Amino acid sequence: MMTIYFISGLAAFSLGLAVLLENRDSSRLPLGGQLPWLAAFGFAYGLVEWLDMFLGYGPSPASRSVLITARSILLPLSALLLVRFGVGLVNDAGPIPDWIELSPILLIVPFGLLLGYALVVALTSPSLATAADMWSRYLLFLPGNILAAFGFYRQWRGLKDANLSEVRGQVLGASIAFVLNALVVGLIVSPAPHLLAPWLNDDMILALTRIPVQFWRMVSSLALLFFVVRALNVFEAERRHQLKKLDEERTHAQDATLMAQLEARQVAENWTDALVSLSRRVANMDNVDDTLMEIVAMARRLLDADTAVLGLWDENMEHLLAKCYATLDGAFMANDQPVTINLILKAIRSSNPSRYPEDFRVSNQPWECPFLNREVKSTAIVPLHLEDQSFGGLWVARVDERSFSPTDIMGLERLADQAVIAIEHALMTKRVQSLAIYEERTRIAREMHDGVAQILGYLNLEMQTLESLLEQGDNKTALSEIRKAKQSIKLTHDDVRENILSLRTTLSGEEGLIPALEKYVSEFGIQTGIDTHLMCDMKTQPHLSPVAEAQLVRIIQEALANVRKHAHASQVQVNLACHDHSLCTTITDDGIGFANVPTRGHYGLATMRERAKEANGGLTITSRENEGTQVKLWLPLMQQ
Repeated sequence: MMTIYFISGLAAFSLGLAVLLENRDSSRLPLGGQLPWLAAFGFAYGLVEWLDMFLGYGPSPASRSVLITARSILLPLSALLLVRFGVGLVNDAGPIPDWIELSPILLIVPFGLLLGYALVVALTSPSLATAADMWSRYLLFLPGNILAAFGFYRQWRGLKDANLSEVRGQVLGASIAFVLNALVVGLIVSPAPHLLAPWLNDDMILALTRIPVQFWRMVSSLALLFFVVRALNVFEAERRHQLKKLDEERTHAQDATLMAQLEARQVAENWTDALVSLSRRVANMDNVDDTLMEIVAMARRLLDADTAVLGLWDENMEHLLAKCYATLDGAFMANDQPVTINLILKAIRSSNPSRYPEDFRVSNQPWECPFLNREVKSTAIVPLHLEDQSFGGLWVARVDERSFSPTDIMGLERLADQAVIAIEHALMTKRVQSLAIYEERTRIAREMHDGVAQILGYLNLEMQTLESLLEQGDNKTALSEIRKAKQSIKLTHDDVRENILSLRTTLSGEEGLIPALEKYVSEFGIQTGIDTHLMCDMKTQPHLSPVAEAQLVRIIQEALANVRKHAHASQVQVNLACHDHSLCTTITDDGIGFANVPTRGHYGLATMRERAKEANGGLTITSRENEGTQVKLWLPLMQQ
């Protein structure tokens, strides 16, 4: 029997120790906050069983009295601790059903009467220890175990919602173990004439099973220890679930961060590609209207706007005229449609980037966009500046209330800068064309002065000479003068035809450089009778600046003119080839050549060198007497 008491006490004490070591104040489960009470119950009840063991050894009367008094105090105290654990577990396990909330009201009267009866019996009983044992079991152990069992049952039901189904069976086993403990510890008492004690007592269990009730209480304690300790695995499962959840949240956060980085990178790449594409358009001198339409299309697409518009001030800086616009349907020219929206006019006149409605003190009503025929609720506007002076603006708009960010303003400013560069290049191109026309007119005037004007003056004098000779009857000398005049007229006629050919080739920019040169070389050969060929191994048009292209044509024309006038050549060949980011051009003839390359004179070689230098290129001339002449020219190509 002493062994049974020892094992029972050891089981209860081990239960308290295991629960104490597993205390999880940080757990969100209801069981975690009530573990200290269960641990205290295990320690107290273990001491009760060990006191029973010491009483079985037959101590002295004084020691026996102390042990009985201690047992009488610890037994109801352990039961009270169990009741406290059960009440707390039931209360923390979630909202209590309505019918359970009424049970204290329904039981308070009979429980009060029962408690009063128990006090009377205990005070009048000859054995206070026996009475304390019986009523502690009936009034405290029985409801405490039932409350603990009900609390574990509610915890078992709640684990399904907490995604901890893998340990629900262990928690349910603990609930069943407390029910068993309620029957063995709470209902079976020492024989007494009260309540169920006359029929359900220690002697009845011994007679029925031939095993003392202390053994069954030991089995109940061991079962309680086993199932409660296994039920404590719920905290480990909770920890694993929390770690899994944290890992999923971390993975989700990493994925979200990665996705955000990829989206930001994609946006940056889109902006970079757009700006590079625009830079190439501008560098290649594409049509400025096409470039501006591409800019508004990019602005609408990159800023996720419903429309984008580019407007320019008129010459008097009084009216803002829409140059082009873009919608979901594409980019279009606006045909200088006047912009009358005060919001846009005010923002562009301020020469500062602005957002509507954020940067306006007075929140205007949404305005209707003529290109959308819908009301606009948010806008981003940036001015166009050229030489520190505003000459227009670029703006995007949305029909919803999504605001444009400061980053959007920065991107819009980059596109506006590209628009300014495109417009500035267009203006520069016009200036270059005007300068080229001026130079061409100057050249024609010089050619007319040196050629047609001089030959007409010469013919005038020659006619006077012929008149005098005919009056004197010197027909032989007159005939000689007529032949000289005829030769001069032929040379002047060739010069005029060549000038007309050169002028037509210079003004034929729409054909493309290579076709224009092929046509010029072919007609030059027909006019002069010189076998002339153009050799070109390029499959595409060379990307020369307008200045370099114009100078290339003029240098080839002057070189061929020198061949016609001075080389006495029968063949001439013009070669075009790309090499080291340059266009290399060689003009080779089989004429008489010359020993020393003249740098000045009527050959115009100095002019050819100056033209090459103006286009950031170079020119060399190689010639030997009776071996022909070679002019070699190289001009830089534009980066694509």
